[in-house]
Amino acid sequence: MKFHSFLSLGFTALLLAVPALAADTTTTGLAGKWKLDVARSTPIRPWDTMSVEIAATDTTATVTRHLAWGTDRKVNDVTKLVTDGKTSTANPVGYWLDTWYTNIYIGADHQKHVTGEWLDGGRILKLETNLSLEGQQGDHPVHVYDEFRLSADGRTLKLYELRSTRDEAMVYIFTRE
Repeated sequence: MKFHSFLSLGFTALLLAVPALAADTTTTGLAGKWKLDVARSTPIRPWDTMSVEIAATDTTATVTRHLAWGTDRKVNDVTKLVTDGKTSTANPVGYWLDTWYTNIYIGADHQKHVTGEWLDGGRILKLETNLSLEGQQGDHPVHVYDEFRLSADGRTLKLYELRSTRDEAMVYIFTRE
């Protein structure tokens, strides 16, 4: 009886430990600093450089884009989210940074609403963003679908971005800093 109890206890401990071990390894690959390979990526005009910093846990992520245009124009875009695939997290937005030169501005609520989830065992971070942009005819709803995909060797990060306002997907290739 004691041996059976010992095995049962050991099996229970193993079952409890496996999710914890899996949790520790699912998000660590994407975490870190990534620099855009401008030559291999969709143009980021008017910006000259972009890097991305990802901080991640099993249940949350923070994606910070660092954009620069020349030596004196630098800005950070911070997106915080819950990675359960359901929770919409409101993030304040001061300016629409992705198309500065087209007279398009962030909409009246100055927020982006983001849901996210881990896919493929934590190798992919999927974000869905809804926001409003203001143009000459008023506010227009925009949906952005992003997938951050880690390469098999962990040295390259590809961001695939689809916007409801564009016909073509954008692809950004980053290397680990």
